[in-house]
Amino acid sequence: MKRVLAALLLLGMAPLARADAAVAVTGADPGPASLPSDPAAPNELYLEVTVNAESTGLILRFTQVGKGLRSSVANLQQLGLAPARLVAPGQAEVALDAIPGLSYEYDAARQSVSLQVADDLRAPYRISARTAAQTPPSRVTPGAVLNYEAYAELGRTRRAAIFNDVRYFNDSGVFSNTGTVNLGADQRKYMRFDTFWSHADPETLQTWQVGDLISSSLSWSRAVRVGGVQWRKNFQLRPDLLTFPVASVDGTALVPSSLSLYVNGVQQYAASVPSGPFVLNQVAGINGAGQATLITRDALGRSVTTVLPLYVDTRMLAGGLSDYSVEAGAVRRDYGRRLFGYERQLVASASVRHGVSDSFTFEGHAELAAGLYQAGAGALLRLGQAGVLNGSLSASAGRSRGVQLGTGYQYMGPRFSVDVQSVRASAGFGDLASRDGSPVVRAADRFTVSLPLPAGSSISSSYISYRTPGAPPSKLATVGYSATLLHGLFFNASLFQDLRHREKRGFYFGLSMAFDNNLSLSVNSSRQNGESGRSVSAQRAADFGGGFGWNLQAGTAGGNAYRQAQVEYLGNDGRVSARTQSSSMGNASSLGAAGALVLMDGHVEAARQVGNGFALVSTGGVGNIPVLHENRQIGVTGRGGYLLVPNLNPYGNNQISIATDELDVDARVPVSNVNVVPQHLAGVLADFPIERYSAATVIVQDAQGKPLATGLPVLHLQSGKQTVVGFDGIVFVDDLLEQNQLQVGEGDSACTVRFAYVRPAAGGLPVIGPLRCAGVAASAGAGH
Repeated sequence: MKRVLAALLLLGMAPLARADAAVAVTGADPGPASLPSDPAAPNELYLEVTVNAESTGLILRFTQVGKGLRSSVANLQQLGLAPARLVAPGQAEVALDAIPGLSYEYDAARQSVSLQVADDLRAPYRISARTAAQTPPSRVTPGAVLNYEAYAELGRTRRAAIFNDVRYFNDSGVFSNTGTVNLGADQRKYMRFDTFWSHADPETLQTWQVGDLISSSLSWSRAVRVGGVQWRKNFQLRPDLLTFPVASVDGTALVPSSLSLYVNGVQQYAASVPSGPFVLNQVAGINGAGQATLITRDALGRSVTTVLPLYVDTRMLAGGLSDYSVEAGAVRRDYGRRLFGYERQLVASASVRHGVSDSFTFEGHAELAAGLYQAGAGALLRLGQAGVLNGSLSASAGRSRGVQLGTGYQYMGPRFSVDVQSVRASAGFGDLASRDGSPVVRAADRFTVSLPLPAGSSISSSYISYRTPGAPPSKLATVGYSATLLHGLFFNASLFQDLRHREKRGFYFGLSMAFDNNLSLSVNSSRQNGESGRSVSAQRAADFGGGFGWNLQAGTAGGNAYRQAQVEYLGNDGRVSARTQSSSMGNASSLGAAGALVLMDGHVEAARQVGNGFALVSTGGVGNIPVLHENRQIGVTGRGGYLLVPNLNPYGNNQISIATDELDVDARVPVSNVNVVPQHLAGVLADFPIERYSAATVIVQDAQGKPLATGLPVLHLQSGKQTVVGFDGIVFVDDLLEQNQLQVGEGDSACTVRFAYVRPAAGGLPVIGPLRCAGVAASAGAGH
């Protein structure tokens, strides 16, 4: 069909395109007279195109000049050729003979052209190895939450403490205040921790925070607590975004093939690719050195395997990506001891990171205060597959004059890993943290080697040395070993030795095992500073959906024997616990409770403690409905039809659903599964409107008491809805009112039925009738 269309276009359209090239028709068969009389004149052709022996399904326009063909750049781009790789990409039309790497065969009889194209001329087919779906925009439902955790100690020493986290959130942002109330025989005190307002914009990945905050820092700088304002880039607003450099794998498929990607022997991705070059982007799944294996397999089972080494370091930024933070305010002192301990003088700091390329990340940091000026720069350089070098240089001026130099190297591989870091600071170097009373470390060295062993075990060794003003220098050597034994038995051990004080040494040995029913057992032994300790414990965590949990522990610490027992209950409204402990120093008991009160949707709901994101499930006032989070039941709605789902991923996908198996038969559930995307520290309403049918089964008969004919049209006059008569005169009618009227049939044979409807108190769909349909002819019933 395509060839016929091409011939018709050639014979019918080409001669009409240019009058000077047309052949006069005098009644004789024109035959090949559609060709121009002048061989040098251009001739317009519409040809069926194949590329590398594969049909494209396209009929495109070409121009024949002499024996050569020309094509527009737009046509070549439609065939998969990259315009930038052509000889003259800026021209409107290109001679096919002038393109290196391209050859063709023109078949005039079939009106087709077959192109042979080299891979370097074709635009590669691009696919991503990450199949994460785009996260919908985040939402917030205005409301407030009070997180609380209460602790009461009984016995000789009676005291209580109540931690509180108060938040208010709406579309403009989140206000948060945290603190603790301490109640005891000798004190009644409230201690405020952090108070701030924050606003995040997922579109620009920017976050503003006003109030208490922690200043930005890099691996070679230090952070301080500040009361002020902060403006920063926040990649947490896009959990689906990979900020570190990831590999791309390219290849060529001679024919359409299936593609499989394996990273370190584990399949990460599978897809289908067309013939020609392809590029597989965002190959991740590892941190450190690894190996990617790419296998393409065609329909005949022939496969091509490509092996490519990889190295991924999550500390680096992808090329072209930037991260920054700027803050200004007053340094906060005596955190946790004073309500408002802010300096009068203002300070400022800023940090920036930029991925110059996938192999080079630049870092910068600056601090400013009265009498202190500090700035520094650093970099991370990836050495191909051989690891990453890092270095930094900082200088301070003003009252504290000095420099700080840091350097390091890290390699993480399947056979071994090495991490070496060293920092040196001169005696006069200072920063904002040193003004807060935290001295600068003058020298610090760390050297760590890790070796993975067979059967899921590993061994590591570290050397740590540091020197701080006002404290004796320290040098430590550690060795650690861990292994997963049979049936999920986990063993870990560690040894340490102070190289400056030979008598200071210690060890730790631990053995633990977890079972399927949330039960776990552990035994450990340790010794440090000449004192030994041993313990054995058994615990069962409460189920995710709620229930009881317990913990039993016995052992010795510092020569004192102790025994401890704890029981807790986790429910929809929170968690309560009780603990008792006995030792040679006496007995003690305590009670605890933790939960939250949430105000949303005009309703106050008692719930478990909420984390960075949460959702309030509403089932339209219907209680006792099971609610599932990621297919795990977390609880059931209360009598008011509400349940709070805590600890969701902010700005990420969170699947919440309800179980509808136990609903009454007259229940209508338009939506049973939703994806909620809450904002940071805020909540969102997950609405599942459960409605009840106002419906009934009506049995309709004719005047003789016989069922009406099957298939007769039925009209509910009050709602306008239409249906038909079923077997035995049964009619199902929805949207009923207290008084209803049905019209059955059409024209002269139509009849009507009137009836009253009362919703059953116990739910369900009532059966009404049988009812006589007024106006039905006797013959109609007899005919049935």
